[in-house]
Amino acid sequence: MTLPDFAKLRPSALLTGGSRGIGSATAALLRERGWDVLAPSRAELDFSSTASVAQYAVGMWGTESPDALIFCHGTWYSALPSEQSEADWLAQYRARVLGPIRLIESFLLGQTKLGCVVMVSSTRGLIGGVDTGPYSVACAAQIALMQGYAREWPGTRFNCVCPSLTNTAMGQIVLETGGAKPGSVPQDPAAVARAIVDLMESDANGKVVRVVDGIASEATWNW
Repeated sequence: MTLPDFAKLRPSALLTGGSRGIGSATAALLRERGWDVLAPSRAELDFSSTASVAQYAVGMWGTESPDALIFCHGTWYSALPSEQSEADWLAQYRARVLGPIRLIESFLLGQTKLGCVVMVSSTRGLIGGVDTGPYSVACAAQIALMQGYAREWPGTRFNCVCPSLTNTAMGQIVLETGGAKPGSVPQDPAAVARAIVDLMESDANGKVVRVVDGIASEATWNW
């Protein structure tokens, strides 16, 4: 894997979770709109390891930064509270919040400008859940993180997209584990991708956008 050619006029994006689902749809749309997209595999950028994140940022990027950073990775979680372990909570938080923080900070503190960050959370981050506690709370933390950065870190735009049930491999697991209402129809990941890219290519900052049944709308969780 090589970095985008920063001498070109094409904007560059670093996107996680790009091998499938929402991430894959987003990468395809970005390339269609003229972006250079780098989508590292989990082996190349492992958010369960702080050392891996640091090594990736320094080893792959040096003092450079992409124009945009998009977080599309994540796994579903649902279990009875009595079956939820501390490790389950930590795993969700580490992957969705702590690892991304390390990567964001490595670019924000670098010598080049990071234009925008978009985190893909979930509508579960807005409504919560008991059986989905580790997942829901980590998703809520992603929303709060983007809100905080947007308010307190000028020069870079931070936004969050919260999709409902989506037609992805994770969405299928959600259906199989009873995480969606009976009869729910998953939305096309392309609808979520459009919301992500629209935020990237706008002047929006501090926005929380819900994507439900393929329709994007701004959520009421605003700072």
